[in-house]
Amino acid sequence: MTADYTIIGTENAYAIQAGGKALLTPQKLPMLVPTKALAEAMAQEWRTHGKFAAGKMPLTTLAQTAIDRIEQQRELIVESLLTYVDTDALVYRSSSSTALLKKQEAQWNPVLDWTAQKLGAKWETTTGVMPVDQSPALHEAIRKYLSHLDTMRLSGACMLSASFSSVALAIAVTEKHITAETAFQLSRLEEEQQAETWGRDFEADKRAARMQEEIIAAGHFLDLLGPR
Repeated sequence: MTADYTIIGTENAYAIQAGGKALLTPQKLPMLVPTKALAEAMAQEWRTHGKFAAGKMPLTTLAQTAIDRIEQQRELIVESLLTYVDTDALVYRSSSSTALLKKQEAQWNPVLDWTAQKLGAKWETTTGVMPVDQSPALHEAIRKYLSHLDTMRLSGACMLSASFSSVALAIAVTEKHITAETAFQLSRLEEEQQAETWGRDFEADKRAARMQEEIIAAGHFLDLLGPR
């Protein structure tokens, strides 16, 4: 018999209950989320699978990660995300393809310009792969931004930064400046250019599709958190 997953709680602290007991995280902590919309969507994942299914319940996974890992070590998580400032994918432009370079400038510059305005600090871009040291002002602005995110949003931003290799895209999605789907497409300009030139790779396309699903789910997770 499938358990009846219901929502209990009050404003800013909702839990999923099954068989009269509130669900816990893998670390046995209360699995509380800040909006009823997120709790309902997570409950639907549990109704669909009946038990926790790794890789198939992205909303639950992001919430559990926030509670078990990120809340316990916020400063360490923020420090790890700051490594993307100097290595952000949107900073490094093609030096071998003029067509790709034009696409990158046309589609990436608006995102960097928007984040620069949001953060109050500019990005430096380059062609090729030689490392660029971004300004201390940008590092500090991004540190401040990430430190002020609540734990759930920081969980989403962490997942997106790693998926895009870009904290700029992650911030743009977190702030709802662009959708997760749009950010995914922007992160794949080089791969799509290669596919147009050399033909598509079936296995690479399968991996990209899985990543796309995970990124869209993370965007949905952030949307379910409501306005900041």
